[in-house]
Amino acid sequence: MTAVLWPLSFQPAEAEFFIATLTSTFVNPFTNQVQVLERDGARWVARLTLRLAYDRTRAFEAFLAGLRGPAGELLVPDFRRLEASGSVAGAPVLAAGTGRTLSVTGFASGATGVLKAGDLIQTSPGRMHQVIEDIDADASGNASVRVEPRLRDPVVVGPLVTSTVRCRMRLTSDEAGRNRTQPPLKAEYQIDLVEVLTP
Repeated sequence: MTAVLWPLSFQPAEAEFFIATLTSTFVNPFTNQVQVLERDGARWVARLTLRLAYDRTRAFEAFLAGLRGPAGELLVPDFRRLEASGSVAGAPVLAAGTGRTLSVTGFASGATGVLKAGDLIQTSPGRMHQVIEDIDADASGNASVRVEPRLRDPVVVGPLVTSTVRCRMRLTSDEAGRNRTQPPLKAEYQIDLVEVLTP
């Protein structure tokens, strides 16, 4: 099934959007020393709470029904960060990437604060990554950008996307359309989503 865009008109009243890491913890029963093993499964997780006037619920419920529960895939933005807070000065281009590092060219020469910690970058369709430190461009307009989570797909070389970055996600429940409607005819939906991972 082709992933569908989450309509920007359905903005949540409350939002959680974060990277959930995957670790295993082992506690030595004799010394209480703790060993932590990081596993390769970090992914984006979201919970969106929508409160809609009754006349808008039909369209939203039709949208959810079309997803067919967790079988469908969505391209969901983090509504809290629709734009980068860095200047993104120049005409930056995503040139390459591997592991947890992106190579970006085309920033204005020597520009400071081109990206800020917490900004989001789209590296390929549906792949969202968070910048983890403030970034300045060098004299040639290049920058090495550290991101989380790690790259899972090859980056798409081209203009750097930092606006309305979307993550490929799916519903976690077959009952996502469950809602509570109260006077004056407002319905509340709590939508839980997880990133769709590739091997």
